[in-house]
Amino acid sequence: MFAPLAGVRVLELAPFLPGPFAGAQLLALGAEVVKLEPPGGDPGRHLPDGLFAMNNRGKKSLCLNLKAPGATQLVQRLVAGFDVVLEGFRPGVAKRLCVDYDSLRQARPDIIYCSLSGFGQDGTRAQLPGHDLTYLAAGGALARAGHWQGPPRRLGVPVADTAGGLFAALAVVSALLRRQTGGAGAYLDASLTDAALSLAACRGLAAPESRQHLHPANDLFHCRDGGVIAVGLLEDHFFDVFVAALGAAGTVLRHPDFANMASRQRNGDALHGLLDRIMATRDAAEWEALAAAHKLPLAKVLNVREALAVQDPGLPAPAFPVRVDHQRLSPPLQSAPVLGADSAQILSGLGLDQSTLMALHQAGVVPST
Repeated sequence: MFAPLAGVRVLELAPFLPGPFAGAQLLALGAEVVKLEPPGGDPGRHLPDGLFAMNNRGKKSLCLNLKAPGATQLVQRLVAGFDVVLEGFRPGVAKRLCVDYDSLRQARPDIIYCSLSGFGQDGTRAQLPGHDLTYLAAGGALARAGHWQGPPRRLGVPVADTAGGLFAALAVVSALLRRQTGGAGAYLDASLTDAALSLAACRGLAAPESRQHLHPANDLFHCRDGGVIAVGLLEDHFFDVFVAALGAAGTVLRHPDFANMASRQRNGDALHGLLDRIMATRDAAEWEALAAAHKLPLAKVLNVREALAVQDPGLPAPAFPVRVDHQRLSPPLQSAPVLGADSAQILSGLGLDQSTLMALHQAGVVPST
């Protein structure tokens, strides 16, 4: 079993997606992850589409009211047994709740504490609210068009949230490695906008209106049956094989204007229009069969359930995406926790007796769920 983070305990004080997504990666690598949730729970519990269920599988839930008298002392006692804290509040909120880095390292001096926020902890935009779309916009990730024709469009996947979570998880693992070799704890400041910018900048600094990053034969096209096919005929050899495979239907693509990658891009509007009409003459399954026969980069656009059925039949949900020793890491067997399901067990593990637990309930620190 591949579990390099076995024995590492992570306390997750992060709602919605970025922090929980980071926590899910650490859990996949063997860490124990405890969600510290407020009364009413992580607001992500009330979002549609199974976002909470997918990103909190295998975690434990501890419900505490951090605003109640006595909560600060309990959290200090609690955090002493954890290695990592993931915090996803707007800058300043953690300090008001006494769960910021300076407060918690009093109980655990070598704590690795990672804050995830829209614009980072400092600067003129730090206090601005936002969502994935606005972080992508602010990070330059929406300026360039993704299709040969038409303006930039909204993405269907929360890229800034998930990229921020991945960068945060990578930073946490790096900080754990440094601490293991004699280093101290660390404070990590993960900006979702910076994550989006990092991804956007990998394509260089060309002007947004530039088409240099686009190719007319590398786009999405509608098929006869209403399916959508992703076509990746960038390189000359792929384009030439595709044209040959079409037979007579490919005659229009043998024009000198489309002889190589550079000429295809120069004459991209005409080529894109021709491909649009050609792809509409067959069903998506026919195009995939042609792609398999001629080893061409064409793929039907699938939804998550369809993709999972092809990629990992029998798995209940996507697993950690990197194979280890030729094997996929299995997803957590446990589903996402019920709010406060593990509160009693976790607090009993602190050595609190029944009378103390009762007093915490009466004070509202540990709400009834």
